[in-house]
Amino acid sequence: MSVLATGHLASVTSQGNSEQELEKRLGAELLAGSAIVSIDNCEHALESAFLCSVLTQQTVNVRILGQSKQQKTPSNATIFATGNNLTIVGDLTRRTLLGSMDAKCEHPEQREFDCDAVDIARARRGELVTAALTVLKAWHLSDAKGTKPLGSFETWSHRIRDPLLWLGCDDPCDTIQKVKAGDPKVAALSAVTAQWREHIGLQTEVTVQQVINHSMNADDLRVALMNVAAAKSGTGISNDRLGRWLIKNQGRIVNGMSLRCPGSSNGYPTWKLVR
Repeated sequence: MSVLATGHLASVTSQGNSEQELEKRLGAELLAGSAIVSIDNCEHALESAFLCSVLTQQTVNVRILGQSKQQKTPSNATIFATGNNLTIVGDLTRRTLLGSMDAKCEHPEQREFDCDAVDIARARRGELVTAALTVLKAWHLSDAKGTKPLGSFETWSHRIRDPLLWLGCDDPCDTIQKVKAGDPKVAALSAVTAQWREHIGLQTEVTVQQVINHSMNADDLRVALMNVAAAKSGTGISNDRLGRWLIKNQGRIVNGMSLRCPGSSNGYPTWKLVR
């Protein structure tokens, strides 16, 4: 794709061991004017507030390495990320389209092919780019009605997604649901709400401490709460951490349910699960 779009291979960077490292590396690529960037071989879950901004904002402020100033930079690069069973976390899930490949063999690196996709792209670039632009032109001259646009990506949805659907291709946005389903934060919230409904019930107002007390006699609820609010000692559930987790996830709907804070009891916030 990079060869077709730019004439050369994509700029490749690594994920790093922290969000801060990834922000520095992506910032450097944007300052260099890279049109396509590949975050190669991600070995841990991909989560980045800076990357979320890059994907949805027209410009971002990039900190100059070794200096205390920032540079306002266009964020018009296309970002790819590769990895084995790559996990996308948080707000990045709604900004991600998924392309999956299964070689169906134990050693995929030993496969042999009759052709090289990069060589073909280089040799036939003019023909292939013309074909792609012809598809886009045909769509825009057809006066066909597009589908409901993807929030924050309305222009892409109209210019790229709609022509693909017009041709009868699968909707690339269908993969977003699979990305969201793989988000460990959503999985943790789903587990808590399911166990809450089972052992506390809908519309029952309880304090954080009462939730913890309920878990003393419900192993599944206790495990779900430990996954989001384990004490630093690792031997119990932290009242403070569970309270902050509930505030952070208040009103977020999963499986048709959400946690709400309707009031207080003796000075302590109360929580309930609602449809």
